[in-house]
Amino acid sequence: MKIVNLYGAFFKLHDASKTKDIEEILKGRPEFAPLLSMAHEWEMDLDNVQKWMRSPEYRHHRHVAENFIRDSDKILALIEEKFGEELVGEVRLCPSFMAFDGFARYDSGSHVVWFGVDHPDADEDYLKVLMAHELSHVYRDHRPHVWDFLKKPLNKITRREYLDNMSAEEHLASEGLATLFSQLVFPEVPLHVHHYYFPDEMTWCLENVNLIEKAIFKCLKGDQNVWKFYSDDIVAPNSPSRVQYFWGALKIREWLKSSLPFEQALIQAHGLPATAFKCFESQ
Repeated sequence: MKIVNLYGAFFKLHDASKTKDIEEILKGRPEFAPLLSMAHEWEMDLDNVQKWMRSPEYRHHRHVAENFIRDSDKILALIEEKFGEELVGEVRLCPSFMAFDGFARYDSGSHVVWFGVDHPDADEDYLKVLMAHELSHVYRDHRPHVWDFLKKPLNKITRREYLDNMSAEEHLASEGLATLFSQLVFPEVPLHVHHYYFPDEMTWCLENVNLIEKAIFKCLKGDQNVWKFYSDDIVAPNSPSRVQYFWGALKIREWLKSSLPFEQALIQAHGLPATAFKCFESQ
């Protein structure tokens, strides 16, 4: 997989100009066009981002970003070694504009992973865990059997078809596997970081597995809108967001725990279609 350092390119221009605002900088280079489009699409407040980037507080975030960029080749190599192959697509290391940390966009048999290396919530552990998580999605989406039911080659599956065919079970499988995979690659990082939680949020999930399971099973038997669990307070008052990641990882781990070695079983599970994940079915 190719790493593209848009963050460094952006700051080379940003540091050289004390008068140009972010939008002017993004308009000046074609490689920044997708970032500018994203900023408009998400209605980002670029004036506020500009103030943040020029504040004393931002020095820490830039330091984290530059350290991660320096180590990104090694991190990518470690992840690809776990999978046993080079991954397909690009990782674009870029400013987060305070809005995004990382996400993978599939289209026509390839991926672009947008990676906001200076996100306000991120430290270096967070970033390397997130990289493993997002590249787990990339690996899974290039396993032929995952999308066999579409009856066409991967390079003929458009982004729209990909999104339209993202079932609740596929979402749970993909996010559960990604959450487990980052733990496999970076076991020294605390568990709550792999779930993008504060410690008290992690504790809530561990203490309320039955409540989470009941809510997700009800959802799967109903409208199947598992994406609603991206919001807080869906399971119960004070429940954190993304409990579907936690539950998906928990069920897959239980399902694979009798398989030895676990690492091999987890990598192989990336290639299974969503219908194979019987661990998501209520007994």
